[in-house]
Amino acid sequence: MKRRMVIVLIVVLLLPAVAAGLRGLDLQRVTAAPDSLAAPNSPAGFASPINGGCYIAAPDVCKIHIDPFTININDGGGAHLEKFTLYANGSPIYDFRTDVSNPPNVDYSPSLVMQDFAAQCGETYYVNMVAKDSTDANPLNYGQTKEFTCPSLVP
Repeated sequence: MKRRMVIVLIVVLLLPAVAAGLRGLDLQRVTAAPDSLAAPNSPAGFASPINGGCYIAAPDVCKIHIDPFTININDGGGAHLEKFTLYANGSPIYDFRTDVSNPPNVDYSPSLVMQDFAAQCGETYYVNMVAKDSTDANPLNYGQTKEFTCPSLVP
């Protein structure tokens, strides 16, 4: 009987300490997946492959050629294309803005005013496209080529 009283007394004395510990424990955080396993919020817009290369246009004149591409807009989310920019090695080579009153809200294939851009013969380049639709907080990289080197000698 004395032993039972000691056990009951210990439980009664420890109960407030255990309750205080549980109050400080964030049970939602313990049961949720770790941040590293949680799926990131990703943009709903993207572009078809960005393909490009370099060619010799004349002696000591090289040009970067960009194939036609399509920008896929988050049309299910009611998005509208706001802008896109083509970059070569981080420098803008083509900057495009859409009409404020009637921006594209479906997949958009621009008819580029120019598809060939000045380049230095013998230099290595990569081309990427940064675009923004109305659901993006900031412009995002929608596509990129691998590095390519412009020829340096006329065959």
